[in-house]
Amino acid sequence: MANGIVVLYFSRFGKPLQTHHKAVLDLGAKAIAKIKGYEFGGHYDTARDYSGPLFFVPDDTLLLNEASRLGIRSPNDLYGGVVPYLFVKTKAITHGLVDRDAERPLGWSAAFAKRVREIVLPGYTVFSNRDAQVAARRMLTRGPIRLKKPLSASGKDQTVVTTLNELDAALEKVTADEMATYGLVLEENLRQVRTFSVGEVAVGSLRISYYGTQRTVRDNGGRPVYGGSELVCVRGGREVLDALPMSPEVRAAVVAAKRYEGDGGVPRFHGIAPELRCRSGNRR
Repeated sequence: MANGIVVLYFSRFGKPLQTHHKAVLDLGAKAIAKIKGYEFGGHYDTARDYSGPLFFVPDDTLLLNEASRLGIRSPNDLYGGVVPYLFVKTKAITHGLVDRDAERPLGWSAAFAKRVREIVLPGYTVFSNRDAQVAARRMLTRGPIRLKKPLSASGKDQTVVTTLNELDAALEKVTADEMATYGLVLEENLRQVRTFSVGEVAVGSLRISYYGTQRTVRDNGGRPVYGGSELVCVRGGREVLDALPMSPEVRAAVVAAKRYEGDGGVPRFHGIAPELRCRSGNRR
């Protein structure tokens, strides 16, 4: 008899998934059910009376109040993360604001950005067009800057700007609600980029850590997008990576990842996303 049930859960705050993403999520949930010795229960149904403990596989990081309604109390209840505010699940937390008068959402903290400032690209997070213009004026004196929508991944929704006019054109594509809720990231632009992935995944007490190099491919529109990674995986927490042979660049990425996440590792249940991508490249 199964010890519990693994269910898929689609958050109302999750990004729209393409068909292949849904298929991967489904396969992952079935694999987790097998690992845990649980039954696979398909999509979570609020009308169903589940007879055993539930383990959730959500499509995106959950909000704290959303997780509480589902009965999620600890990392043992889900494969994913839980955060108190929507912007916390994005790359927006990586950079500081332009000044003390800058717009910011409820719950914003400057402490994290100060802690990681030396291991991330120079940049700012902004929550208004005014702040974006202030940041751009400062940064454009050193060269082109890259605008990133925090909700997007795989290299999508990024724009390189070289003038304030180009910035204004890019800002027209960001809605007021999106700007106020998730903000916009402005970073120094790099070329000839190589992107490293360093991360850890866990199902209950089982942990796998990894490092590797990402590949970039062209999508149907000819745009460069994430095309998978070549990973080295090892059983255990992030600390086991220290004993593995790796190039100086990769080791620097692993060290930076640990610093990004803090001495205690990623606060997976109440904190930041569990993967840091460290980039090396040439400044334009």
